[in-house]
Amino acid sequence: MTRLKYDPWVLALHLVDASGTRRVAMSTQVLSEILGEVHRVDSMRTVHVRGIDSDPGEIACLVDHGRMIALAGFPKRVLFTTGEGMLRQEVEEVFRAFTSIEFSLPKSLRNELLPFQKSDSTHREEEIERWLNTIEYYARVKHTWQLAAELTVRIPPGNLAIDLSDRLDRLAWRMSFRVQRTGGASAFNLEQQQAEYGMKLCEEPYRVMTFSACGQMTACSGDQRQRVYFGSLEEDTLRGIWESNSMESWRRNRTDGQCQGCPGLGTTLRRPSLIGVYDSVGEQRFHEYPQQQLRKIAEQTEQQSASRNSSSDFFRAPRKAS
Repeated sequence: MTRLKYDPWVLALHLVDASGTRRVAMSTQVLSEILGEVHRVDSMRTVHVRGIDSDPGEIACLVDHGRMIALAGFPKRVLFTTGEGMLRQEVEEVFRAFTSIEFSLPKSLRNELLPFQKSDSTHREEEIERWLNTIEYYARVKHTWQLAAELTVRIPPGNLAIDLSDRLDRLAWRMSFRVQRTGGASAFNLEQQQAEYGMKLCEEPYRVMTFSACGQMTACSGDQRQRVYFGSLEEDTLRGIWESNSMESWRRNRTDGQCQGCPGLGTTLRRPSLIGVYDSVGEQRFHEYPQQQLRKIAEQTEQQSASRNSSSDFFRAPRKAS
């Protein structure tokens, strides 16, 4: 088994990419090569299957790719889909290939539902109905066959979520799926980042190993601007790419570069009493500390600082005449 400098938890695979001039789907050969190398990494247990400007459900070999990932020995396999093309798949086999299927709104529909966005209401309603029908069908198959895979529907936050939640609640087989409100673009939940700490940036550079449809290791599994690429397994080893100078530079400078403006990026340190800890252990180790422990360190440091300040004020204060 392989131990890397940073222990990644997630392998993110973009099985299809339509962001360029042509649609690219990950080949079986490339997938096999990636799975063979990544499976040797001790910390890797989860695979996320995604697409760029297109949906994994659109590719005919989705179930075969899912089976390959399962046979490679990854216990958690999550399919992220907008539902586009998913009714053309063998639904029961999709459930067996993946341990979790997560539906989200198609990008075109999300844009149409934005406040003050002018759009054809009839067309928008048809799109919503099509999306809801796909979810309902997957829920029915899951319920009928008593399949163990989780089915989740992610909806945007805010007022938009209220209407969608109501409509999802009225679907048949509602008990077969759960609804969650989405946050930022990060693969990890940012809710734990309390404003008083502001301590934690997105963990993807340390926790997520992302490959594009053409087999290049890329910077992020979110949907942010033009992507940067660091090399393929044909050019270098997995360790060589993951720990390369170019990737280290991206990790250090992402707040001012590629990730600038990303809603899932997170925040840098704000609480002065924790700056010493942050500087001494570095970003990656700092955000691994339990929040309770950080709170305790911060409070102790601030109490000591307050005590020193009060002593200084006492000696600086002019003495009153007796």
